[in-house]
Amino acid sequence: MFENYSEVVVLLVKALQHELTVEEEARVRAWREECEENEALYAKVMSSDFMKMKTEQRERVDAVSAYMQVKKCCKKRLRVRKWRRVSVVAASVLLLWGVWFYSGTEFLPSGDVLTEEGAEIIASGSKAELILSDGECVILGKGQLDSVWMHEGMEVHSTEERVSYVGERQCGEDSLSVELQYNILRVPRGGEYSVVLGDGTLVCLNSESELRYPVRFDGEERQVFLRGEGYFEVTKDPDHPFVVEVENARIEVLGTTFNVCSYEEEERVVTTLVEGMVRLSSENQSVVLIPNEQGILDKEGHLSKMEVDVFPYVAWQKGLFVFQQQPLERVMQVVSRWYDVEVVFRNEKTKKISFTGNMRRYSNFEQTVRMLEKTGGLIFNIEGRTIYITEK
Repeated sequence: MFENYSEVVVLLVKALQHELTVEEEARVRAWREECEENEALYAKVMSSDFMKMKTEQRERVDAVSAYMQVKKCCKKRLRVRKWRRVSVVAASVLLLWGVWFYSGTEFLPSGDVLTEEGAEIIASGSKAELILSDGECVILGKGQLDSVWMHEGMEVHSTEERVSYVGERQCGEDSLSVELQYNILRVPRGGEYSVVLGDGTLVCLNSESELRYPVRFDGEERQVFLRGEGYFEVTKDPDHPFVVEVENARIEVLGTTFNVCSYEEEERVVTTLVEGMVRLSSENQSVVLIPNEQGILDKEGHLSKMEVDVFPYVAWQKGLFVFQQQPLERVMQVVSRWYDVEVVFRNEKTKKISFTGNMRRYSNFEQTVRMLEKTGGLIFNIEGRTIYITEK
């Protein structure tokens, strides 16, 4: 019927404003009659109760938006001027909140983002792409208005900072006969984004990370696949254990809060437990973690655990970099991933310099460099998006 969601967007905007042509009314009617899901979504969007609910939802501060306030405060200090143009068609999803104000909102007539010459290097913040089970790609993040669409029997809600899946878990024989449909949430360098899975579990993804997960959990396990780094707040369900699969390792939980870091270049999997209990396993090895413990699977395949202060490992989702006696090479791995820059060490000795300190993730890169230079004996030369580090 429609080639993509954007066509539905345009027609429903016009329906709300009573501006549909006879031909367009026929197309909308045909779309509604295609399936019960379309009709239910149409009725929900057109209801005044739904708009009231979206208003209240927008005003309510949740776990994700709380830490994102740090970013918003810091952005006010930036010298970069940004202009944006938001197009209904480019949204590629059904705009709910934005559609209500479509006719009363003015945007720039042309251009995407204009930046002053000599602008600072800054992290982009919320941005991601969502790969749906049918291969369609939806761009998410900064500049997007609240949206919702139906996908594989679930309502998918998205905002600038997160995407959420709402629906009922299938039970009994129906769940056994349905093949799981997977989505992939991919966050690039310089970004971050969050997802609330169909069971209510919250996952915050760090830069250069990817989560593959079923649209609806229907099996005995709630299994997801992580590449990069993610912070998990898992909804308790003893009958359906939550499992995170990473390269060469498996993390099993019943309901808990933990962080997993598994970047390929770091050649190890690090699981840090905040609360609850998890089992980290690889081949014939396994360790059980309790709060304030960390499990590590190194590149040789050895599994170990130790007691740690968890804050430095989860501070990223609170808007902070926290380093405790970390070599500069490790520090710059984290920083370069967030600001999407390349780092070149002029000699090997500088990689081993130890650094301890806290920095705001949403500061511009020059402020971060000044902090690092306090270690002494170093010069940071910034050329475009490449950082050269040398000794004085």
